[in-house]
Amino acid sequence: MHDVKALVASVSVLAGVAARFSSAALCPLVQGFALLPLTDSVAHEIAGAHTSPDPEQPLVADMAPGVALLAKELSLAGPVAYISTEYFGGTGGQDAVVWDGARIALQLSDGEDDSIAWPNSPVSQALRTIGVRAAAGKDEFDTVGLGTHRSTSGWAAAHAPD
Repeated sequence: MHDVKALVASVSVLAGVAARFSSAALCPLVQGFALLPLTDSVAHEIAGAHTSPDPEQPLVADMAPGVALLAKELSLAGPVAYISTEYFGGTGGQDAVVWDGARIALQLSDGEDDSIAWPNSPVSQALRTIGVRAAAGKDEFDTVGLGTHRSTSGWAAAHAPD
């Protein structure tokens, strides 16, 4: 199983998010990037903070309310990727959306019937778009270590605020 919903951006872009949302955990990645796991509690806080209607919802079927508005806002400071993986028993898919300068720069989805081949999965393409550079023999997904924790809650628990 791999089920991760998160925002990924440079540490400097995501740095203030943990201060805004008390349940947010900022997870450092390589190359100066960080991951913000979108747990149920974080999604609830984001939805409460973004009460105006989001004309872009739903960009991805499982994207929580307010996430697109937050990502759009954060992208004024640098590109932001929303990533979603959902695999069980070897089947599933990925979704990814990248905002840059408050505009959508990339939006991709795949599934078990229309899978995008390695190394160009939607998540790897999104990470590439925000500036992640793949290490030799790896794609961007593996380079930043997205296989380290296989769930959103696993990422959050490993990097929970003190």
